[in-house]
Amino acid sequence: MPVLPVPAYLTAHLRARAVAAVFFAATLTACSQSSEPPVSKTKVEPIRPVRTVVVAPQAVSSALSLPADIRPRFDTRYGFRVGGKLATRSVSVGDRVSPGQIMARLDPTDLAPQVNAAQANLDATNTDAKLAQTELGRLKELREKNFISQSQVDRQQAVLDSARSRVESAQASLKQARNALDFQVLKADVNGIVIAIEAEAGQVVAAGQPVIRVARLGDLEANLSIPEPQLAAARKVSQWQVILPALGGRAVTGTLREVSPTADPASRTFTARLTLSGNLADVNWGMTAIAVAPGASASELLVPIAALHTQNEEPKMWLLDRASATVKGVKVTTGGFVGESVRVTSGIKPGDEVVTAGANLLIEGQKVKLAAAAK
Repeated sequence: MPVLPVPAYLTAHLRARAVAAVFFAATLTACSQSSEPPVSKTKVEPIRPVRTVVVAPQAVSSALSLPADIRPRFDTRYGFRVGGKLATRSVSVGDRVSPGQIMARLDPTDLAPQVNAAQANLDATNTDAKLAQTELGRLKELREKNFISQSQVDRQQAVLDSARSRVESAQASLKQARNALDFQVLKADVNGIVIAIEAEAGQVVAAGQPVIRVARLGDLEANLSIPEPQLAAARKVSQWQVILPALGGRAVTGTLREVSPTADPASRTFTARLTLSGNLADVNWGMTAIAVAPGASASELLVPIAALHTQNEEPKMWLLDRASATVKGVKVTTGGFVGESVRVTSGIKPGDEVVTAGANLLIEGQKVKLAAAAK
């Protein structure tokens, strides 16, 4: 049977279909290859340089050393018991005063009329009382002769009693006016030194307003501020040593007298006062001092603060294993700060080597190497 020739148009069509089939197969192959997951590679942490320190017990003293200043134990702010215009002031800052010494006066013109009025009222009531006494005497004579009734005598007796009461009231008013006049004179009542003037001549002052401040001679105190973390330890110390640099480092004894129950709102410290005793010659108010509270020495584990870091809000440190040159994180318990170090109470022991530089960049089991400065 003879083979018929393939037409040209059919040959071109078959070639086009063959090319399309090959392209489709290649596309499927590429898709299947691209859908395969990429090969994962484990990230290798670099070997980090660190610095370390070997933990060893250190002797730490619990003594407190705080700045202080010298002050008088008692100082009084003097003021007038009545208000008025300050006429004269006879003392200045630094003057010594003694009991009964006049320090200032008010203008007496305001109260002098009150004294005169009280005196005039007393004179009038005395006159009324005398007249009532005389009248009562006459009525009693008439009563004895039975010229008047007893009720008239009783009424006159009541008039006399009322007049005598008014006399007593007028006497009290006069005494009060004279006292007010005396209160216009400000006098010292202790031996002391004027340390402040708070009003000047010509100024109108109210009753009780401070005018002159006087420090009493005698007892001296050291005034100091105690930080809150050291408050409990300071309360337990009754005898302090107060060093005076201005007197060549002379030391005197300070007895704890009081500690403020509330903190200063600005500095958050508690004010304490120490009564001084010993050689107080040449010790003046305002001198600076150093108050030292003795304390016992104890052996503690102190680690630089840089070694401490937190993880999940827990304090941790990195321990170095010299054999494997790796680090291991351990939880620690701290007990406060001492200078640039932190006190560690648990989690590490003497002889452990902890990382002090580069701690925040490490992970568990990471390879490390010692920095040149740490070798």
